[in-house]
Amino acid sequence: MATQTSVPPTDILDVAAATADFSGFRQQLQQELREQESLIAELKPRAAPHLDVVAWSTTQAALRIVVQINAALARISAGTFGTCTSCHGQIKKERLEVIPYAARCVPCQS
Repeated sequence: MATQTSVPPTDILDVAAATADFSGFRQQLQQELREQESLIAELKPRAAPHLDVVAWSTTQAALRIVVQINAALARISAGTFGTCTSCHGQIKKERLEVIPYAARCVPCQS
């Protein structure tokens, strides 16, 4: 009886094999978090819809990203980083390289 081995696709993030890569994602997320928090602090004095609508909108978007980054860091700690929060499938590595705080795979995000 011949044994058949299956090779997982290289475009899918293999959570077990990528544990070492998580430190890179963690560092990238922490850097992005610092940048977003710095932006929020810079815009805070004028970030009100009646004072500066652009500053307010930018701050609101940055706050949403901060929440997503903190959730991604929590998923790394929990060992679920790279797993779609909707379908529980794997998120493609390319997606995580572009949006490291992505919680869902492309089909579930659409």
